[in-house]
Amino acid sequence: MEALSKSWVLRRNCSLTPRQLCVAYGIVAVASLLISLAWALSGAWIVLPFAVIELLVLSVAFLAYARHARDHERITLLRDCVRVEVVKGTSSQATEFPRQWCRCGMDDSACGMVRLESPKGAVQIGQFVGMADRKRFFEEFRLALAH
Repeated sequence: MEALSKSWVLRRNCSLTPRQLCVAYGIVAVASLLISLAWALSGAWIVLPFAVIELLVLSVAFLAYARHARDHERITLLRDCVRVEVVKGTSSQATEFPRQWCRCGMDDSACGMVRLESPKGAVQIGQFVGMADRKRFFEEFRLALAH
């Protein structure tokens, strides 16, 4: 196995873990159903179906959030190669480049993605972080790649 030189993980800034998200959803669901049941018992029964619809929509939003809460890019600079792993939702993709042929650049466009290229192909990095973090990664990676 090759000796590990350096590794970077670029991920979204998610404030809630999936477990915390479930707890938050449970609290909102119980509160919403209790309030709508109170209104239904006092004669405003139409509130209950709307509370159920609200919880269904909130469930879809929370599931989308939870599915992508662990999205990340891991860039590993080894002695002989550069390994890029991208995890997005339930899919995972890994790419390896020979270190001596790997070139690093940054797009001049508004999105400013970091681009790693070699004769074997190319990959864009930085979709989960902001522009400042992309620039910092670009500078650090370029410096480490040169050594």
